[in-house]
Amino acid sequence: MEEYLQAIARGDDDATERQVQQLTAGDEDALLQLANATDVDERWWAVRGLAEVGTVRCLPLLEARLSDPDRSIRAAAAMAIGKQVAREPTPEVAALDAIAALLSDPDGLVRQAAADTLAQCGNPAVPALVNVLRTSNHEGARTRAAGALRKIGTMQSAAALYPLLNDPNHLVRSYAYEGLDELGLLENVLVVV
Repeated sequence: MEEYLQAIARGDDDATERQVQQLTAGDEDALLQLANATDVDERWWAVRGLAEVGTVRCLPLLEARLSDPDRSIRAAAAMAIGKQVAREPTPEVAALDAIAALLSDPDGLVRQAAADTLAQCGNPAVPALVNVLRTSNHEGARTRAAGALRKIGTMQSAAALYPLLNDPNHLVRSYAYEGLDELGLLENVLVVV
């Protein structure tokens, strides 16, 4: 952890990234403390470290970082939560709703990180994405939610995509059609009599 902190202090991103790979679960407490630093770089690298070694204990802090004033930290927190869900999937992850709220973030980097993260989370993210599609008036958020459902590409996401074939937003309709088509659920069989 000491070399990690020194690399952060030097501003050496390559060395810091190499040190991320040396972190262990024993470093989680130090990373949790660092994630509350006033320095943006320290907070960002703490979140990056937690993405690799954090446990479910770090989820509340990562959720709090989803509203960080710095856009790169919001994006990194979303991705860190996604990695946590991949390590320890649970059917009810409240953090996924918080990530879904970032689909309407003012910053494009954050919106894309949220969409990519939700897609990588797979089926556990489907309810959060469906909620965005049903309740959001933000067409960009709805479009990204449909795109994430398409990328998930499971029967659970297909069930959420079917009603979108008649959505008023043409991009949402396109993602629904493409997702269902990729799953082979829109094939027509021509019967000649």
